[in-house]
Amino acid sequence: MAVQWSSEKYCHSGIDSALGLKKLIPKGEKPKLILTDPPYNLGFDYGSVNDSLDIKDYHKMLLKVFDSAYEAADEDSHFFIINYPEIISRMWDDVIEPKTLTGKPRKKEYWKFHQWITWCYPNNWPPQKNRFTRASRAIIWMTKGKPKIELKKIVQPYKNPWDKRVKELMQEGKRGPAFYDWWDRIDICKNVSEDKSKEPPYSNQMPELLLKRIIHITTSPGDLVADPFAGTFSTVKSALELGRLGWGCDLNEETKIYHPKSQQMDYDSVAPSDLVQKFDIDWMKEPFDISRAGLSPDKFYKSLVANLSIYPVKQRILLLSEIIRLHNYSDEWNTNSITIEKIDIIDILRQIPHLQLDEILLQLGHEASEISNDMKINLLIDTISNATAKSSLDSNFDSQTVLDSVEGLYL
Repeated sequence: MAVQWSSEKYCHSGIDSALGLKKLIPKGEKPKLILTDPPYNLGFDYGSVNDSLDIKDYHKMLLKVFDSAYEAADEDSHFFIINYPEIISRMWDDVIEPKTLTGKPRKKEYWKFHQWITWCYPNNWPPQKNRFTRASRAIIWMTKGKPKIELKKIVQPYKNPWDKRVKELMQEGKRGPAFYDWWDRIDICKNVSEDKSKEPPYSNQMPELLLKRIIHITTSPGDLVADPFAGTFSTVKSALELGRLGWGCDLNEETKIYHPKSQQMDYDSVAPSDLVQKFDIDWMKEPFDISRAGLSPDKFYKSLVANLSIYPVKQRILLLSEIIRLHNYSDEWNTNSITIEKIDIIDILRQIPHLQLDEILLQLGHEASEISNDMKINLLIDTISNATAKSSLDSNFDSQTVLDSVEGLYL
């Protein structure tokens, strides 16, 4: 079945979200999923929209929209809200499980709380003086009726495949367990993120990987996914890319520039691939598990050094820079260093063939062919470890490039 999706029918800017949910969803269609990250009321720049309301007014606005969402949604549907934990906690009695002034539950039908999920994202921002760095947000999952849930449509790799029971599951064709109630390694949208809206940029855009995970688990191709606080319309775009219909509304009229283009939706071609169990994981970003591979840290580093010859000289320097950095970091700063296996970095670097070591040192600006191998290794360690030696490399490859490249792996 093919359906023509158009931004004119499914995307609306400059419209109150509560009104949009009541009046602007195409006739005969009801969202199976409403997925949104409402304004945080923290003074973010959303153009003409006020993000600094009085708390009571903020909660009143959200409740009005969420009531409209409930009325517009399918009889069996999901509702996901993304926000900071303390903001969710503050709004609980007014918005999540709204009560009357006497503290009793309202009689009006409303969403039922299903689960609290914590989204943890990597973050190198420095902490404030008296609190840890924020690196998580709350995802509140609510339901209406008895919607379909397919938790195992997307799985994560087994953590202990050597376990007898896990081996049996893998032999049966199982690919991994469902996710836990905390989701990690989904980065926030930074200015360098591929899915970040850059022209112009927009505050608090949600990463597509996070949105697509929720859409996959709770909907099927052809279902309608709605976002009443659409912003950059990333929820709509994610839904369309997965063969769902996407609908979005935002009070800020300027968000019209983010409306996706109209397109033909062919569900017959999407449905079969959607039935395949997926890994919601990028193997290139999945950390290498040396325990699972049966390697000690010492053997792991030696195996890296032993294969230096397959890389260009610049990559050899970067690899050795990282090995030395990790060794120094673990040796000097690990609070559990008493229980950590002590690694002899000199012994590891002795595995570098003499000619390769001479070539690397020459690239770093040192003619060292006449000194002993151990002295060469000490010179290599000193040169790479000393962040002040920024002028020691030739004009084609300065040490700042080394430092920036290694540091970039952790930003």
